Amino acid sequence: MFAPADRPDIVAKAAGLPADVVIMELEDGVSVQNKEAARKNLKIQLAETDFGQRETAVRINRITNRHGLADLSAIAEIPVKPDLLVLPKVESADEVQLYEELLNDCDISSTILILIESSKGLLNANRIAAASDRIAGIMLGSVDLSAELGCDLSWEALAAHRSTLIRAGGYAGVPVIDAPNIKIKDPQFLEDECIRAKKFGFSGKLCIHPSQLEMVNKVFSPTEDELVKARKIVEAAESTTSGAIIVDGRMVDAPVVKSARRVLAIAEQINMGVRS
Repeated sequence: MFAPADRPDIVAKAAGLPADVVIMELEDGVSVQNKEAARKNLKIQLAETDFGQRETAVRINRITNRHGLADLSAIAEIPVKPDLLVLPKVESADEVQLYEELLNDCDISSTILILIESSKGLLNANRIAAASDRIAGIMLGSVDLSAELGCDLSWEALAAHRSTLIRAGGYAGVPVIDAPNIKIKDPQFLEDECIRAKKFGFSGKLCIHPSQLEMVNKVFSPTEDELVKARKIVEAAESTTSGAIIVDGRMVDAPVVKSARRVLAIAEQINMGVRS
């Protein structure tokens, strides 16, 4: 869930919403005139806001401009660091490695989420996703991408680019988060897109409005039927040394067991209160 860092009231509200991660915004969601104020507010928000079990993240400006460097300097001086840094508009593995060097120099240990928002980023997606052990996931920035490509934001127009990111995430072994839905007053459209994204292999979805969280959580959380199947598979796998087993008439091997364990891990995280 995104929340502009220059609006402490919105950050405080986001901290109580059922989001897995609260992303405090220093980049596009903050005007140039308010960026310095946003950096000052960030220090207070990280130190004083109760985020519960939610992870904290900060989307910084790109280091190709002065605001990105100022963001890193400000975070380096903050006693309470965010759990994650969101790196916008990433276009190469070299760029990720430059960020990592700067984070090391600034003694910032936060893991990173990568936003890919351009055709160049898509072309280099495999290398970007595998560029650092710090990477906790990659995400699609559809608005910037569609503006560059001259396409609309429909699923059909961006389906191939979503597939590119899913493949990159699989290659690097990191989760992939789908782009936010900008139609905040169309819940049916949001549900349809979430269902498609889950089928594609996305692990979650970025949100820009509180009204989106309930639907996103509903779709991306394991269903009771999925949990029952996953438990059966894992229990059967743990009770045998055979390479392949039969569960409910279906052949189950190592990749299926891996998927089942992932379903149970997601459920466990939710039960820990992240979305409560």
